[in-house]
Amino acid sequence: MRDVIVVGGGITGLTTALTLFHDNVDVELLEASDRLGGKVLTSHLRGIPVDEAADAFLVREPHMLELCEELNLAPDLVAPATGAAKIWSRGQLRALPKKQYLGVPLDLDDLEASAVLSPEGLTRAAQDLELPADPPLADESVGSLIRRRLGDEVMDRLVGPLLGGINAGDADRLSLQGGVPQLAAALGHDPSIMRSVRKHLELSGRDPNAPIFLGHPNGTGQIIEVLHDRLATRVRLDTPVERLERHNGSWRVHGPSASFDAKAVVITTPTFAAAPVLRDVAPTAAGLLDQIDYASVTFVTMAFAASEIERFPGSGFLIPRGEGLLMTACSWASSKWAHLGEGPTEYLRVSAGHADDERAMRMDDDELVAKLLDELRWVAGIDAEPREVRITRWPRSLPQYRPGHLERVAGIEAALEDEAPGVAVAGAAYRGLGLPACVYQARRAALWAEEHVGAITTPGE
Repeated sequence: MRDVIVVGGGITGLTTALTLFHDNVDVELLEASDRLGGKVLTSHLRGIPVDEAADAFLVREPHMLELCEELNLAPDLVAPATGAAKIWSRGQLRALPKKQYLGVPLDLDDLEASAVLSPEGLTRAAQDLELPADPPLADESVGSLIRRRLGDEVMDRLVGPLLGGINAGDADRLSLQGGVPQLAAALGHDPSIMRSVRKHLELSGRDPNAPIFLGHPNGTGQIIEVLHDRLATRVRLDTPVERLERHNGSWRVHGPSASFDAKAVVITTPTFAAAPVLRDVAPTAAGLLDQIDYASVTFVTMAFAASEIERFPGSGFLIPRGEGLLMTACSWASSKWAHLGEGPTEYLRVSAGHADDERAMRMDDDELVAKLLDELRWVAGIDAEPREVRITRWPRSLPQYRPGHLERVAGIEAALEDEAPGVAVAGAAYRGLGLPACVYQARRAALWAEEHVGAITTPGE
């Protein structure tokens, strides 16, 4: 019998297991596939490690950086070489406003200079400074709030594309509290969203010159490799879990070919994988898990000869949903990361697909690449053929935080406490989907598990 079984070998499961292991808790991690990392994956393209999903993490949320420090990886981390980006708006690529926060403009002169909005859209955005107080309504959607305060163009050409790049969703159906807690926390200082966010940033004391993102020159997969090395024999690959069963006051974890006993179980898989495991022992929780939707995305990474295309002056560009293109974004990795821009190859990673668009998932590889190359010629003026292409499809990979999301998550947690004490869930589908949020949830899950199995003692015991 183990103290704790962790189900799922993504960043949440690995960090949960590592935390418990370091605290001398008897833990074992079960991963259904033949590799660890979940949606964190790095592979070589023309001999260079290039990420197939997340290539960086936010620094203002400290949890991922703290994990890297624990793994002795922090000294190797690098910041993007440029933070400048563009957006396709009104028929051409335009620079994103320099003074913006998650797409919310912070300076009208800067917004006008960017030419992202039409004159009418600029006039409408300025009304935010004069409109009477109109705070968010309960767990309002981001789109509802932005449209009534700043207008449709700010939503469709700035906030929507920027947030859509994070979760491949529709900001008109994105929970403000659950999906963008940073923006929710910045409100309330002033009736105007623009003034309120500016005040929030002033009070935060954040160094404007400090890096916003950090990544590893060997790719984020390097973090997974070190986690695996640290856990060593505590990991079982190719070990799917099918269901749970109460057994002698503890839990039996059943797979197709083996079973494991534990005092506590932490499930870190996507909700559509967690729900069937919990169906027999926690039907209410499983039903709530079934209500969380996911979006599918596809990344097509292209390697061009540097002599055949001109390097992009920035980290890449975004395509708003309303433009009708298959492509949603292009990360110009050779410009974004200095270590990728040193050789004879230009690396571009093109994103396609979002919550309402499954076209990229349905296309065959040749059709997908041809369509994206056509769009790159039109939008970015690229008139060359890639020397190598890597296609990464991530079906049902990004959970969608609809309004009421945090209430639903609280319901899942309460149902588990009632129906299956000793079982917990954690991961991107619950309280934040970025890498730092997953690490934070992993730490909380590990603390909960230690308390449950009695591994934490009070002073004097």
